[in-house]
Order: sequence, then C-alpha cells, then structure tokens
Amino acid sequence: MKLVIEGMDGVGKTTIAKKIAEKYNIKYVDGLMNTFFRDEGFSEEEIKVLNKAIEKFYNYNNSIIRTWIMGFANLFNLMNYKDDVIIDRHCITTFFYNGDKKSCRIYKIMQYLSGKPDLVIILVANPKERIKRIKHRNITDKDLSESIKLSYGYDKFIKIAKYLNLNYVTIQTDNLSLDEVIGKVSIYVERYLKSGD
Repeated sequence: MKLVIEGMDGVGKTTIAKKIAEKYNIKYVDGLMNTFFRDEGFSEEEIKVLNKAIEKFYNYNNSIIRTWIMGFANLFNLMNYKDDVIIDRHCITTFFYNGDKKSCRIYKIMQYLSGKPDLVIILVANPKERIKRIKHRNITDKDLSESIKLSYGYDKFIKIAKYLNLNYVTIQTDNLSLDEVIGKVSIYVERYLKSGD
C-alpha cells in the first residue's frame, strides 16, 4: 500500500504519518527524500546541503522547471519503495505550491510515470488552529511568516485531488486530540487494507 498524508502546514501530517507508520508497521517516508538519503547513509550535514540546494528553486519564476524539481521526490517515492509505505506530503502539496496552468499537465505526466498513491488522506484544520499548532511546535518556525502556508488552501487541495483523479478522503482535525485523529485515519487505512479501495 502506498498511503499519502497531505494537508496544509501545521495540520499534523508528520506526527500522524509517523504514528500510523508505527501502528501498522509501515515504512515512514518524508516527501523530500530525506528518508532515502538517511537510509543510504548520508549525514545530516549532507542532507542539509541537498535541501538548501532545492530551496533555491522555491521562488524560481519558471513553474515548469520548479514543478519538475519539486515533483522529483513525488516520482521517486512512489517508484523507489516497493513495499508498503506511508508518505508525508506528496503531489497535492507540490501542486499547491508550484502548480499553475502552464505546469498542470506535468503532474499528469509524473503520475503516468510513477503511478498513483493507493490512498491519500488530506488532514484539514482551520488557519487559526494550524497557527496554534505551529507555535506549539516551534515559536520561531518560518512557516509563521509565510502567508500562503497560513491560508485555508483546502479548496485547492480538493481541486488538485480531483484533477489528478486520486483516491482521497478528508479528515477535519479541528478540536480533535492526536488519538482521535489517529483513530479516524486508522478507519480509512483498515478499510483500504480490507477492500483495496
């Protein structure tokens, strides 16, 4: 099973993905390929250098080039891992931040090359709740200064999921404890494991 956890910054993707990976004994993979580099023996310093190189493209004007560079990890994570895996961020997040009318066709090409995740779970929380969670995580987190990361954004997430014809569900996480969110995600994971859809 290729399971993806998506959502806006501060919604709890990484926490939930790691907890679900642990619960079901599935390999956790981050969306930036850091997991692969660690597995291959790269040092944290080397990984930091690689991430800095990728960050230089965050504001690159050409959305087509930006999409290929940012989307490479999407391709790689689906093609490289043959066993069950849970991926923290994937094509919806990449499209949200990099996609536009010029580059949207590239996402379909990437999907053709790598296949689709089996199930995408989109965690939803309102901006106020996400800001609270980000501050709890790190009061100096740079995400707090980036308005796009603090926007609602889920209309676009759903639009992207439909455009890419993904098998997805949304889970509203406002006012839920960590255990309650894990419980809701587990329902969908178990349903998929039993029925395959």
